[in-house]
Amino acid sequence: MEEVFWAAAGPLIGDDEPSAVLLAGMTVLAADGMLVNLADTPANRAMFGSTGTADDSSPFPQLRVVALTARADRAMLGAVLGSCRAGEQTLLRRLARRRPDLFAGRVTCFDRNFPGHELVTAILDAGGHVVARVKAGISLPMAEGGGRLPDGSRVTWLNAPSGKKEDRLPVRVTEHNAVLPCGDGREVSEACTLITTLLDHEAAPAAAVREAYLTRWSASETTFGEDKATIAGAGNRTSGPVLRSGSPRLVIQEAWAWLAATQLVRASAAAALRSQAAAARALRRTDSAPVTADEESFTAARHHAIRSMTSTQVTASSSLDALAAAADAAARAALHTLNVP
Repeated sequence: MEEVFWAAAGPLIGDDEPSAVLLAGMTVLAADGMLVNLADTPANRAMFGSTGTADDSSPFPQLRVVALTARADRAMLGAVLGSCRAGEQTLLRRLARRRPDLFAGRVTCFDRNFPGHELVTAILDAGGHVVARVKAGISLPMAEGGGRLPDGSRVTWLNAPSGKKEDRLPVRVTEHNAVLPCGDGREVSEACTLITTLLDHEAAPAAAVREAYLTRWSASETTFGEDKATIAGAGNRTSGPVLRSGSPRLVIQEAWAWLAATQLVRASAAAALRSQAAAARALRRTDSAPVTADEESFTAARHHAIRSMTSTQVTASSSLDALAAAADAAARAALHTLNVP
């Protein structure tokens, strides 16, 4: 099932599509992690552990998934699985070393739980770049002889584990205020500090770095939320999403199958955008704008996929003509999942 996942994983639309995000000419991706509840068996608890309690008394053992996703069509480019005891930084660093091609020539965004010298170095070694938020209290001194660049950013460094000055990792800092709701009708301003390994302020201005980072939520959190919605019925009414396998080996198999299936649902929806029916729909719009991936409903696409599989007449012995006809019908049906007039 892991092989099936890697066969399905990858970008679903081109960099020239309206919903694609680029920074300094490179595709912007997001890296983040999620915990998924597992069936509470002794084997699962021993292998994967649980979070939230020191004595492992949480209701469910949990699997940690760290994935690399794109805002454009919320495609999943790669993932790595581990126990909940494994840190997100450790797993992402493992992914960068195993699959450097996923990071090469791309910009990876991640939140303040991730930045670290070793992880950023691993992505740089893979040929990629980083935009990341940093926690409050982390020292980011002004570089010697440096000052504010024309875009308002400045150059600093991340200290190396060795403590040696020559091992410091140069990064550029951008700072801005984010206005957040308090919940009682008021709003507060919170300082947001980003670092990037893109040191050229002309190729990647501070404003562009900030806008690229803001796509992280849509790329990671929305994708994970949609994925978890597909397994909501596996647990009891109060447990939320739970993978059902009772042994660790089957948990891993089920997890890869789950990630592959959700990626294939999005691939089906992306294929509908390239159909003749999608082009005809665009012509009926007052502005003739093409239908984009942002206008698609994952839930509706999943329901169409399920109905297609349960009602199709296509079998393993069907001819190529029958397969092509079924694919065309599926693409037409998928257009009804678009949230457009």
